[in-house]
Amino acid sequence: MNKILVTTDFSPNSRKGIHFAMQLAAQTNCELIFYNVVEIFRPSIWDNVYYAQFETDELNRSKKILEQFIHAIYQKSTIQKTPYKCVCQVGISASNQIIEYAKEINANYICVSTIGTGKLIQLFGTTASELVNFCPIPIFIVPRNYRSKPITNVCFASDLVNIDEELNRVKQFTTSLKAKINILHFDYLVRLKDRKSKLNKLMTTYETDDVQFHFNELDALYPLNDHIQRYVLKTKPSLLISFTKQNRNWFNRLFLASKTADMAYDTKTPMLVFRKRAK
Repeated sequence: MNKILVTTDFSPNSRKGIHFAMQLAAQTNCELIFYNVVEIFRPSIWDNVYYAQFETDELNRSKKILEQFIHAIYQKSTIQKTPYKCVCQVGISASNQIIEYAKEINANYICVSTIGTGKLIQLFGTTASELVNFCPIPIFIVPRNYRSKPITNVCFASDLVNIDEELNRVKQFTTSLKAKINILHFDYLVRLKDRKSKLNKLMTTYETDDVQFHFNELDALYPLNDHIQRYVLKTKPSLLISFTKQNRNWFNRLFLASKTADMAYDTKTPMLVFRKRAK
């Protein structure tokens, strides 16, 4: 059974990530762990005994609030309830605490909500961006305008480097969902005969009824994220998937804010970000 660590700070925005995880769990055999990081500031005059009791009381109080929060969301939702539990832990850096706990429980995925106002770069708050840059565990990033719906098709934005291994990882996620995979690739040389021949060979090797390639020419006048945004707006996939080279900060370079001021990202579409494995 896959485990998904679903982070929340009880904000209205964090409900979107919870709804996404609930929908995913309803479609697959996975366990949800709803997780809240509790910040406790310790006055210097408190001794260890007093602080230990205070910390225990605060964690118990926070866990009760979290359980009520999740229960209320399930009550108002039409999504089928699946196995879940609620966990609260004390921490100062939310991103570090999330990563360490996810490793401790061997979570398969982390789900985090973001604050977004339309531009792709604005979707990523501090915690989400830190997780994307440093976390070894795949991360679902759910924007605030997300609307719950079954995951039926995914857009896999790929550089085609190590496609065999990366496509297998994507399939591990989509198989239980019975979701179709559309592999999106942009290339400056897509029209050249040699390059076209190589791309056609990839199609012959990997295409199936559930896996389709979409090769497009990359226009040097526009950033790559503009091209991806246009495709997402046009095709409206259930999920956008990408792999990031964390050691080179590839994700930030790829998704730098567009120079096209009115180019908006479809903020109803969540993302799944995998860590690109070093060769």
